[in-house]
Amino acid sequence: MINLVTGASGFLGGHVVEELCRRGEEVIVLARRTSNLSALKNLKIEIRYADLRDPVALKEAMKGVDRVFNCAGAVRFVIPYKEIHDVNVAGTERTVSAAAEAGVRRIIHTSSIAALGPDGLLSPSDLKVDRPDIKYGYSRSKTEAEAVFFRKCAEKGIEGVALRPGVIYGPRDFTSAYYWFNFVDTDKTQLVGDGSSRFPLIYISDVVEAFMIASARENVNGRTYNLDGPESVSLKMIYDLISKELGKEPSYKFTPYWLAYFAARMSELRSALGGYKNEPRLSTFVIFLFGKDSERPDCSNAKLDIEFRPKIGVKEGISKTASWYKDLQKSDRVAK
Repeated sequence: MINLVTGASGFLGGHVVEELCRRGEEVIVLARRTSNLSALKNLKIEIRYADLRDPVALKEAMKGVDRVFNCAGAVRFVIPYKEIHDVNVAGTERTVSAAAEAGVRRIIHTSSIAALGPDGLLSPSDLKVDRPDIKYGYSRSKTEAEAVFFRKCAEKGIEGVALRPGVIYGPRDFTSAYYWFNFVDTDKTQLVGDGSSRFPLIYISDVVEAFMIASARENVNGRTYNLDGPESVSLKMIYDLISKELGKEPSYKFTPYWLAYFAARMSELRSALGGYKNEPRLSTFVIFLFGKDSERPDCSNAKLDIEFRPKIGVKEGISKTASWYKDLQKSDRVAK
């Protein structure tokens, strides 16, 4: 079985590549010429270069491939919607088309709990290819990408299954976990409200395991599976655990939700006025995610169809991630 992984230079894609190699699978990595593949340098992989915006190069890269793990995507919250649409939505459509033309049998697509809307309340019938009413651009792009994915798979006669993880964390996560640890490490920890709002969180190895099972299981074509960790988690809980791992005394600044949201909106406006040259870390989507309680996603069909059983609780996951963060800090000090 020949596997191609898009987004292999990223957090999730890199871990998927590692697991496929560990299992003795043949792996092709799809990357741009500018991609940093240093995390994969010791793995037995073939590298093929293509951009998601180049359908000809994509088709060439798919030759001889049996399965595609589509882990490419833009996790950005403060950019013009047309830019994130070009990667997350149009890029997904081009990937499916290229894979189908090359004879690929199955695509495992990375969606997100955000595809269900920022509040997680959209029903499957609400996932359509054009949802301008969805407030946050990232969430809208994941909704539309999932709809495009299944529509295109059906048109092209290719098997497709989509996985919707919550917030993924673990070693090499420079989207969320690194900043959580760095904020605690530098005494810059801020919480929205009292920090007790819950959100879906899942450790990287549990997500990768779900991808492996979904890639091989029969009778999952056209299905979508929500993925959440084994427990309900808040940001304050995470910061408390990180403080213990780093030997720090927790020091929190609590900000009312309305004030945090207003500050994030001002940051977004400044970014827009500056032509989006500098994307702020503070965004209204992030404030909403960590400042409002989210209902736990229904993972019952994942448990039934792909035997999804998340194993890593937040205490163990933060401990594993702490080892990576400490090693990273040591290497940074040596480099300096």
